[in-house]
Amino acid sequence: MRATGPRLLLTMLCFASTAACSNAVDGDASPAPRQATTTQATTTPRPAPTSRTTTPVTTTPAPAAQVAEYMGADNGSYYFTSPSTKFECAVVTAPDPVAGCHGALPANAPTVPAAGGAGRVAPNAIRVTDSGAGEFASTGDPAFHRFDAPAKALPYGSPLRVQGFTCTVDETTGVTCASSAGHGFTVSDNAYRLW
Repeated sequence: MRATGPRLLLTMLCFASTAACSNAVDGDASPAPRQATTTQATTTPRPAPTSRTTTPVTTTPAPAAQVAEYMGADNGSYYFTSPSTKFECAVVTAPDPVAGCHGALPANAPTVPAAGGAGRVAPNAIRVTDSGAGEFASTGDPAFHRFDAPAKALPYGSPLRVQGFTCTVDETTGVTCASSAGHGFTVSDNAYRLW
């Protein structure tokens, strides 16, 4: 019975210790070599990508400008500025209907006959009439500036419709005014189009 005592003690020590003692036999007290244990990294499975659906953005046109808010002191004159204040514009319905603007005209605008008739000069205005194509002009005095009060800014995208003319302002392309006859202009500080 004495021979089993050390074995029992050894077995108990093996269970109590962290060393693996399963290979200790016949009184050999040296612990068995540790076996390498591998742990597998566990990964949480990722959910399958979901398809994104995009809802088309519907834009509603800006409401038309209230004509009365742009009326000048002179009967038949309507004034506005671009929101950037680079352009002052007007629609004047009498005596000769015209829509036009003064402002930061593009550097590549063509020269025009001087208002006084002496040679050609850089334009100070762009305009369209109800009977002709859009054009640059030298008007002498600012024909499209409101003198009786500050002109109200025309919001981007809101059309101002007066007596056959429609003017709008776009952040990218600038001011556009067109006549019901199909003529007009678009102007910004760096580009223009006449038709």
